[in-house]
Formats: sequence, structure tokens, C-alpha cells
Amino acid sequence: MAVNYKAPIKDIVFGYQVINSYDVLSKISQFSDFSEDIVIPTMEECGKFAEEVLAPINAIGDENGATIKDSVVTMPDGFVDAYKKFAEAGWSSISLPSEIGGGGMPVVLSGGTLEILSSANLAFGLAPGLSAGAISALNFHGSQEQKDKFLPKLVSGEWTGTMNLSEPQSGSDLGTITTKAEKNEDGTYSITGTKVWITFGEHDMTENIIHLVLAKVPGSPEGTKGISMFIVPKFMVNDDGSLGDRNEVKCLSIEEKLGIHASPTCVMEYGGDKGAIGYLVGEENRGLTYMFTMMNEARVWVGGQGLSCAVPALQGAAQYARDRVQGRPVGMSKEDAKKSTIIDHADVRRMLMTMKAYTDAMRYLMYDNQLMMDLEYFAEDEETKSFGEERCGLLTPVTKAWVSDLGVELSSIAIQVYGGMGYVEETGVAQYLRDARIAPIYEGTNGIQALDLMFRKLPLDGGQAMQRLLSEVNETIETMKTGDEDLQKMASLLDKEVTNLSEVTLWLGGKMLEGELVDASSAATPYMKMFGQVIGGYYMAKAAILAKKKFEDTNDEFYADKITLSNFYMEQLLPLASGYTSSIKAGKEDLYSIKSENF
Repeated sequence: MAVNYKAPIKDIVFGYQVINSYDVLSKISQFSDFSEDIVIPTMEECGKFAEEVLAPINAIGDENGATIKDSVVTMPDGFVDAYKKFAEAGWSSISLPSEIGGGGMPVVLSGGTLEILSSANLAFGLAPGLSAGAISALNFHGSQEQKDKFLPKLVSGEWTGTMNLSEPQSGSDLGTITTKAEKNEDGTYSITGTKVWITFGEHDMTENIIHLVLAKVPGSPEGTKGISMFIVPKFMVNDDGSLGDRNEVKCLSIEEKLGIHASPTCVMEYGGDKGAIGYLVGEENRGLTYMFTMMNEARVWVGGQGLSCAVPALQGAAQYARDRVQGRPVGMSKEDAKKSTIIDHADVRRMLMTMKAYTDAMRYLMYDNQLMMDLEYFAEDEETKSFGEERCGLLTPVTKAWVSDLGVELSSIAIQVYGGMGYVEETGVAQYLRDARIAPIYEGTNGIQALDLMFRKLPLDGGQAMQRLLSEVNETIETMKTGDEDLQKMASLLDKEVTNLSEVTLWLGGKMLEGELVDASSAATPYMKMFGQVIGGYYMAKAAILAKKKFEDTNDEFYADKITLSNFYMEQLLPLASGYTSSIKAGKEDLYSIKSENF
């Protein structure tokens, strides 16, 4: 019995208002007419497609999974037809640049569409999500000839794209990869090696797959400085765009995983007698730089996968709580209890409120991160472009780590609402927990994201990038202080946590300046959690300010609920931030006092 997912259109539309997306994008000429007249019908159509086409095959994909025989991967029933409909409807290209055949919509629009599509069927959504990253990498770094040959059918969705980084001995430490690329006389390269964890590395939904492969050219520098990027198609592409011979690319096996069963996670072999034919992207030894174009977009969306598991898990839990009769809520008469369901129990309410408040904060953060990508990519003036790049740099590790961690936590809470019925597969809610669990791991584990925030992002512009973000938070607090009693109370709670975050940030900066890098690294994950909790409070504050205005104009219960959710976040979730202070300042001693063999 699958969860009956319904796209939360009104929540998504409100999210775009909270981050002020329309005013921000008005500064970019190609998006100057971006408005709710575009957003609302787009989300409505996307929701209809997700509910009618993708959601019905979600449980089928989970139960049956992708299968492999003789290196041929077959998708579960319904997936090939669903992908064909997906590509034909244009969902694969809506936020891709118009000059390469895309819909020309801003990146931030894909926040809503990808949320909807992946909430309905996360495993399905991984294929076009990775393709979008591959398209960006080629569009920014490929030659015109490569763009002309590979982009049209990637953009149309007729082909899919992958990223091939990891190897059996080389996970996140890409400096140790051994896949080799030897230059041929005709300018192509012969690629030999094995790659692992390749999402949709092989499948039967499209006629061709374009792999972006990291490899080393003989004689290149050691470590990450010697990595190059290559286009390696499954089938060779002729000059007229038709498909030629099969390249020496083979799927050896697919992984048996905890979740996302319909997403084939492949072990890929590049080689054969002559090696797989590959085309160098850009210059030799700059592959990791090019791949980061793809990886940064993917990291933001991996955070979004946490959101996409939490939202349907919440919907299922809320419906179950409205239906399930069990026990008499404290303080309720026996007579009233006869008509009561578990949603009347305070603890169930607490769980549902926790999920609902967090999913709002997660959504606002992810959308704002993507909005900053639009500024970085498309702003006409350098000042705005630089601001987008800076803010995107700060937000990306938080979006990836904080949001994906919450995706696991909230999916687990949903199971708790169901009780024993959540733990059995019959209700379908357990799938969200299993699917969500991968998000904190891939595209750079969340520990790596925490280190990235600590050592690369906090020092940006001598720490001024962080100060500029906190200044915006403080401006929002000052705005709240001029509002009614509700807003003033929220402002006081947020002010306390922002002050503590600022003090802890300065303390960590001092540690790094003193060379106490191990102490700083031991604090990275709790600091990430503190940062996420506070930045979530910032977005909930913006939501409260907007909801107050909307409610005054419309008297719509939807906005009254948004105010309540912001208040709940400030009172019951935001204070968790201060709880990380002690662990941040504890240092490395306890971590290294026990001998490794004694664990």
C-alpha cells in the first residue's frame, strides 16, 4: 500500500515568495518576466504528471528493483514508458538554457519540479537529475563540437548522462584513481579502468548514455592535479548524429542496496582489447575543476532528495494519524475519545509539527541555494555574479548535509507516527527511510561537507562572506522587532541563537588561525548542525514576516498555519543549535584518547 502522494503546490509557491525569488531574478534580463504566472501552472502540471505517472510505479520499483543479465540492465515495469512520457513532456529540460534547446527557465524553478518528481519517485528522479549536471559540465567546459554532438539529445532527454568518479580503492579521495587515458593518434583517448557507484550507468530507458569519466593521462601530476575529464558514450555518435558502434563500456554488476532499488548503481568497466574511446573535455589535468560544476549542482539536489523523502513521509504519517484510532488522549473525555484518532495525542502532534516545520525550512534553504546559482551563472554584472558565487559557496554544504540528514531523521519520525505499521512494508512509509539514507553519503559524505564549510567556506574573503550572511539574518531580526508580539518573540529567540553562532564562528576562526586544525576538524559536524539549525531559523523568520502580511490581506488559514510553524520552529527546534556549543568547543582530546583497537 503506497503513500498517496499529493504535490504540495501551495507550499512550493509560498517558498518562492519567502526567498524573494521574483525580485532577485528581475535583475537578470532573461528572467525579468519570471513570476507566479509561470510558477503556478508549471507546478500544477508537474504535480499532475508526478501523481499520475511516477507515484504509481514507486512501490513497484522499490519491490522489484532494476535487474541485470549479461551486462544488460532492465528497469522495473512502467519505468521505460514513464521516462518516455517524462522526456516528451519536456520536464528533462525546463531549467536548461534556451540556447542549447532547454526551456530557458531559471535553475530555481527546478527546485520545485525536482522536489515534486522525486517525492513521487526518488529512484526515477535520479536519472534526469544526473543528466542535468552532465549537461551543465559540458555546456560550461566542452568544445563547440562536443556541444553540437552530445547536448541536443541530452537536453531533449533522448539520452541520459552520468558522472564516473569513484573506483574500488578511491571513494571521496579522487587523487588515488587509477583509470587511465592514453592519447590516440586521431586525438581521441583510450580509457581503461573500473568505476563504481555509477548511478544509472546502464539502463534501458534511453538508446544511449553519455558518461563523463575522470581518468589520468600517463605522465600527469600526482594526486588530484593530474585528473582529466572525458566524454565516453555507450554508443559512438556519428557526425550526422546517428548512433554507431558500441563503445568498450560494460556494466559488470549492479549493487544490492538498502533503498533506491529502481536506480541501478553500477560497476562500470572501461576497456576491452583497445580501451573505450573517450574525448577530452577542455584541457588535460583540469578534470576535477570541470567536474565540480556537475558536483555542486548535484550536492544541492542531494539535499533536495532529503526533502523529497520527508514530504511524502509526512503526508503518509499525517493521513495515518487522522485515520488511526488508538488510546484516549490525555485530558479528553471518554465520550470525545470515541471520535478521536491518534492525531489528537500531544506526542503525535509534536512529531507531525516537527516534520512540517523542518520541511518548510529545508525547502526555503534549497530554493535559495538554487536562486544563488542563477545569480552566479546568469547575472550580467560581476558584482551580482560574485555575490551569487559567494553565497552559493556558503549554502551548498549546508543544503547537502543539513537537509539530507533531516531527510533521514524525518522519515524515521514518520515511521514512529505509524507505530508498528510503519515498520512493515505494507504501508509503504518505510521506503522513504531506506531511500533517504543514501543522501548523507553520496556526492561527498556529510562529514566532508562539514569540513568544506569549516576550512573552505568560513574563510571566504577573510570571513566576510559569513559576516555578510549573518548581517542579512540580523536585518530580518530587526524587521521582526517592529512587528507584533508574535514576531517580536520569534526575533528574541532567533537573536539569541545568531549571537551564539557568531561567537562560536569567531572562536573557531581563532582556532584555525592558531593552527589548531584537528580541534577545528573535530568540531566541523556539530558546527554544521548548528549552522543549519540557525539558518533554518532565518528562513522561518522570513516566512513568518511574509505570512503575517498575507494573513492580514486574505485571512487564509494557510498563512495562519505558516505563522504557527515558524513559532514552533523558534521555540522548539531552533534552541537545539546552542546545544552543539559544548561539543564544538570540546576539542579533539576525547576523540583520540581511546586506542583504535579498543573501539
